[in-house]
Amino acid sequence: MSLGVGIVGYGSAGRQHADALDGLPEAHVAAVFDQDAATGTGEHARARSWAELLADPRVGLVSLCVPPGGRAALAVQALEAGKAVLLEKPPAVSPAEIDLVAEAARRAGRPVGVMLQHRMRLPDSVLAANWSDPAVTAVLEVSRFRPPAHYRRAGWRSDPASALGGILAHLGVHYLDLACQIMGSPRRLTIAPVREFAPSIDMRVTGHIVFTSGSTLAFTVTAESSVRSERLQILGPEGGFCIADGMVTLQLGGTEHTLPTVPTPELRRRVYQEMAQAVATGRQPVRCHLEAARPVTEILAGAAADARAVA
Repeated sequence: MSLGVGIVGYGSAGRQHADALDGLPEAHVAAVFDQDAATGTGEHARARSWAELLADPRVGLVSLCVPPGGRAALAVQALEAGKAVLLEKPPAVSPAEIDLVAEAARRAGRPVGVMLQHRMRLPDSVLAANWSDPAVTAVLEVSRFRPPAHYRRAGWRSDPASALGGILAHLGVHYLDLACQIMGSPRRLTIAPVREFAPSIDMRVTGHIVFTSGSTLAFTVTAESSVRSERLQILGPEGGFCIADGMVTLQLGGTEHTLPTVPTPELRRRVYQEMAQAVATGRQPVRCHLEAARPVTEILAGAAADARAVA
């Protein structure tokens, strides 16, 4: 049976979710809710209220495509209503919110996933390799241009309480999350002076992370260059891993492999396929599960606190 999805928030992220579900055998859009009555929902049925969406028996999964601030409370309400939940990125504004949602999921016995779709690019061989050696080191660069008007068009994007930050939280998060999937949990975060669009809304963040294993990551995420680039390089005693603009290159066991690049919309479809399987089995998803987002949430929350302290 196809899983009915209720999409909450029908901005750019909500439309991406609807596109990912289009023609997918495992799941479909059952309803859309957006607080702005002027926002059209196209061919999809519109829920008149949040309460109506939660009461809809056709909805088995609620996808929360709303700003990060306040998202955890909605997730808990959806879980208490018996719905599975899929959180847009970044999934929470603090590790405490991860705990809050995870505990609600445990009580409800329902799965919770995160739309950090680039996890689907990681080969099993990379996840199985030993990256816990202190000799492991990594470099991350993300460049995605965003003009100041981007943060003014949607009021929540310039509100630290709603947004959690700027370029780091909303575009750097994907490859930073990939680094955490491979390298583990952070032990220490150091941030250089941050350039901002508005107070606590960053447009360039440069930093250094020491993970609990002793491995390190140096990173820069910027919205100020016209060059688009996303690149994560990890080097260790067993070999290396590089993902550049979606293309994965492995150097493990003395051999090098380059994997075909999978389009990002297809990765979102795979997240929904995994969530549909999780709902059907009553288990948490494998790749897109919430707990794996704790390390990147710790980094984002730490970077935001550091920016506030400097300000």
